[in-house]
Amino acid sequence: MRTRLLNATCLSAIVVTAAWATPTLAQDSGGIGEIIVTAQRKEETLQDAAIAIDAVGGNDLIARGITQADNLTKAVPAISITNGGGSNTSIFIRGVGNITTSSYNDPAVTPSYDGVVLGRAAGAFGAAFYDLARVEVLKGPQGILYGRNATGGAVNIIPNAPVLGESSGGFTVSAGNYDAVNAEGHLNLTIGDNSALRVAATRQVHDGYNRDGSDDLDRSGLRAQFLFEPSDTLRIKLGADYTKVDGVGAGPSYIGTFIPGETFTFVPSGLDSSEGMYTDAANAFRNTSLGAPGFGFLDSMNQQQSNDATYWGVNAQIDLDTSIGTLTVIPAYRKTKAESYFYGPAFNTAYTNERDNQFSLETRLAGSVGMVDYVVGGFYFDEKVQNTGEYNQEFVLPIQHYTHKTTSYAGFGQLTFNVSDSFRVVGGLRYTHDKKSIDGVINNFITFCGGIPPVTPPASFAAGCAAPGALPHYPNFTSTSDTIGWLVDNAWIPATSTLTSGNQVFPLLSGAGLILKTDFPVQDSGSFSKLTWKAGVEYDVTPDSLLYATAESGYRAGGFQLSEGNPTYNPETITAFTIGSKNRFLNNKVQLNIEGFLWKYKDQQIGYFTVSDDGVLVNTINNAGRADIKGFDVDLTVKPFFLTTLNAKVQYLDSKYKEFTRITAPPRHNINCPSTLTGQTLSDGTPIISFDCSGKPLLFSPKWAINLGAEQILPVNDTMELVASVNTAWRASSYGAFEYLDFEKIKAYWTTDADLTLRLTDGGLSLGAFVRNIENKRRIASPQSSPIGFAVATYTAPRTYGVRLSAEF
Repeated sequence: MRTRLLNATCLSAIVVTAAWATPTLAQDSGGIGEIIVTAQRKEETLQDAAIAIDAVGGNDLIARGITQADNLTKAVPAISITNGGGSNTSIFIRGVGNITTSSYNDPAVTPSYDGVVLGRAAGAFGAAFYDLARVEVLKGPQGILYGRNATGGAVNIIPNAPVLGESSGGFTVSAGNYDAVNAEGHLNLTIGDNSALRVAATRQVHDGYNRDGSDDLDRSGLRAQFLFEPSDTLRIKLGADYTKVDGVGAGPSYIGTFIPGETFTFVPSGLDSSEGMYTDAANAFRNTSLGAPGFGFLDSMNQQQSNDATYWGVNAQIDLDTSIGTLTVIPAYRKTKAESYFYGPAFNTAYTNERDNQFSLETRLAGSVGMVDYVVGGFYFDEKVQNTGEYNQEFVLPIQHYTHKTTSYAGFGQLTFNVSDSFRVVGGLRYTHDKKSIDGVINNFITFCGGIPPVTPPASFAAGCAAPGALPHYPNFTSTSDTIGWLVDNAWIPATSTLTSGNQVFPLLSGAGLILKTDFPVQDSGSFSKLTWKAGVEYDVTPDSLLYATAESGYRAGGFQLSEGNPTYNPETITAFTIGSKNRFLNNKVQLNIEGFLWKYKDQQIGYFTVSDDGVLVNTINNAGRADIKGFDVDLTVKPFFLTTLNAKVQYLDSKYKEFTRITAPPRHNINCPSTLTGQTLSDGTPIISFDCSGKPLLFSPKWAINLGAEQILPVNDTMELVASVNTAWRASSYGAFEYLDFEKIKAYWTTDADLTLRLTDGGLSLGAFVRNIENKRRIASPQSSPIGFAVATYTAPRTYGVRLSAEF
């Protein structure tokens, strides 16, 4: 009741204040500030950009506590970013995205850093937000001007650049509960008349929000940029950055258990959202739970999860002004090393070790000829991913090794015809050619109990192993490479055998039975090509009012995967129609932006668990069919007084699959969609079932998303002022997993933050206090239906609070 009263009071205060203050707008001289963006490969104000975009300035990022990518939803209603464990990061915009469980496929929402596209979404999640000029969120397909094609949008992370002729610095340090410390600083140094160096660093730590130590933070970052302008026509910027991520990492908690299959019986765990999976209580719950029919009682987690990742890169931007326009060249190299133990969808502790290397080169020429402004260019991208993964499913142990390569070429161009001073017509084309290959192997170790099976596996492997004390569980090997070649392929051995890994000897089973090792190699390659386009019109109704309409297409390449029986998946495409209006009224005191959109989404690439033809649980990427996404955005900012700012962002979203079919087999058929038998069976006679999920909404697409905020500045004296702000966000319910089970529905919620800061009016020094998530409610961020019978979820942060000191000199 108190939470509802707080939310209602905040909303009422904003609405009432705006209502009575509006008639006096013209009496004050202060107006709404501008944000400069480069989303269209040129500098322009956010209000002049005739595209669907949100932008958050660097100072606002600090004030709102947005220190990493998954906090962006505080400022951008359209976006959702989740991390389910390890380096698996998923980004969705208006329901367009993909739940990331591997590095096979490209992100649907493309992250970039300092103008360099990041091939893996984990690069954006792992990198810290510090010393940034802004973060831009582009909503909708990016099929023309951006390095990699994207169907859902782009997130551009843009650091502050060196400034010529200026020697300055600054820092921000905060401390709070959960032993949180967040420190960042920067130094800008003048080196001669035409060069400058900017160095920035950060250290971010807090204890785990869960009792097992998970949901912690241990991140360090360092960045250096050198700017050299030898002449009025040449500008060279060199950059290097390094991020180190340690700690336990994101961790889920048990919601409950269920028996997979037609009879769906859900039993709550009795554990709260902060338990984690590696406490005595969590392991006791796991020990007494059946994993699935015939699977036996489960053992405790083998070990605590952990995270050890480094992200680093070097990049440059060279701008040369010529008689025909500005030539820009952006070469970059990035490298990721990530090793993690994590719990995945309530399996035993999983392990992954990945090495990513990418090189990219973008060249473009921008200029004007007569009434035409143009941008033309080319893009090259080369990526190599090497991955070793072990996914301990207690009774089945898949171990995979693969090398995945991508080479992408693209040529693009966009023309803007200035028909008059106020009317423009825009057209663009991009041709992309992606070549991909995979070379890898999956080894499955499969438990059979209760006697010698026939040549083909029995219908219920692990049958007869249900009694406590006869647990057919696999260990976590100290080196997964030790398992390759351990058995002759497709051979049976006694389950009482041992496996030597490093200096350890593991008994595989404590009861009678056999283990089958299968070998599934995948070597495949192929190419995908697409011509994407954009057409639009822009009209300046007044100097402060812009109307625009666009139609554009986007594409995400298909690819290859380590998935038994399904090694390939197709490209996905999207066509988006947008009409919008951006306005400033009443002497720059009111900003009102409105956008309506209709997206036609086809062949979405989704990942889910199914059963291979030999009866093994596999995670596969498939194409979903067709979906329609439509709605509108309203973004209102009001300055009723010189020192008062009110804002509201509202998004309405109606998303629905027109065609969406999932194919699986018992006992993995716990899907809340109408089903029919396909008439086909697995090799052991198990029927294959088709589920029609047409009519279901897309994931992470709440019907309503609302952000409200208010800031009031109170002068203390001639040199000091007090700044008070409150921001609250509402998200309607949405689904977070493709089974559409009740516990996979993220309930509607409010989240409110508040900040109080005493600062010098010149901005040189400030001292503040803050509280995040005043309601102290942990909301589901990412739910999962475990194939071995658990309902689990990762959660948002609990209430946090602290103090912050900032200085500029």
